Amino acid sequence: MVRFLHSSDWQLGMTRHFLGSDAQARYGAARVEAIETLGRIAREEGAAFVVVAGDVFETNLVGREVVTRALDAMRDAGVPFYLLPGNHDPLAPGSVWESERFLGRKPGNVHVLGPEPVEAAPGTWLAGVPWRSKQAPGREEVRAAAAALGARAGERVLVLHGQVERGPEAAVTLERAWIEAALREHGIGYVALGDRHSTTDIGCGGRAWYSGTPEQTDYDELEPGKVLVVDLNGGGCAVRAVPVGRWRFVERALEISSSEELRAALEELDRLPERRRTILRLRIRGMGGPELLGAIEAAVEELKASFAAVEPWERYREFVVRANGESIASLGLTGYAAAAAEELDALAQGGGPDAEAASEALALLYRLARGSA
Repeated sequence: MVRFLHSSDWQLGMTRHFLGSDAQARYGAARVEAIETLGRIAREEGAAFVVVAGDVFETNLVGREVVTRALDAMRDAGVPFYLLPGNHDPLAPGSVWESERFLGRKPGNVHVLGPEPVEAAPGTWLAGVPWRSKQAPGREEVRAAAAALGARAGERVLVLHGQVERGPEAAVTLERAWIEAALREHGIGYVALGDRHSTTDIGCGGRAWYSGTPEQTDYDELEPGKVLVVDLNGGGCAVRAVPVGRWRFVERALEISSSEELRAALEELDRLPERRRTILRLRIRGMGGPELLGAIEAAVEELKASFAAVEPWERYREFVVRANGESIASLGLTGYAAAAAEELDALAQGGGPDAEAASEALALLYRLARGSA
């Protein structure tokens, strides 16, 4: 029996546009720290090696610091790592894999996978199909790697990167029939897949899985932040997921039409754990006066100090501003400005084609009057 870890889509060097400099530094560090966690899990589980099924780096242009820290983390892990170039970091001329910053620092336990089988543990053979450009590898390349593995005696693991089924993430780059043929015709015990960021069993008898990314990268990832522990034993294959990631992308749709509802929503958000590692996207719907809108905006600014990031929300498209004479009077407007506020309020409450624009203008007028525009 051989046990190994299956990971993928580290995308080291990734940046997120909505993170400030402090949060971005912590997010980048967390992706390297995930390698350290993989090493710890490998030692605790008695894994013989770690397979990374593509997109180790975000691009081939990642800086020396990112490469150095990743290689140091793998060296310190004390287990072999087998890395497959993917579509983000293809094995092309000028790639990170052929750079001095990689080759000059690469420790002996780090290996770049290709179609020629390598014995990763006694009697266990690995082969992969690296991307060599932004063009996906084809059927013949997958077939050749599978056939080369089939010529070896023992456990056989094929490592691939691409989309097996059509979906929102990308077009199909790997046909399911290629994987089924590798399993059936060449005695492949397990196919380690990368590119999909959610942990996924693609349904080939439990022998072909996406590991998912070890740290979440977007809101639509269903099962991210894990590594797969794979056991191969002759004809048997057992796979289980172990948590790795600590960052989260969280969406909340809030209905707020009163100060009481705002207070309850804030109390709910305050109960979210590990907010400094949580990226929050808010969808706020409701109706209220300019004062309530101002309270919501102030609350969002407070949330930004607590969470890693609060993604911008379209301020006036889903929260409809409805004022009244008392709230307009509270702004202290006189003359033309007061008349404009009353006219905008009437348009906003009329429900006609100009209602939305009037609502937005009324909200802007409130912010200008309060000196917060």
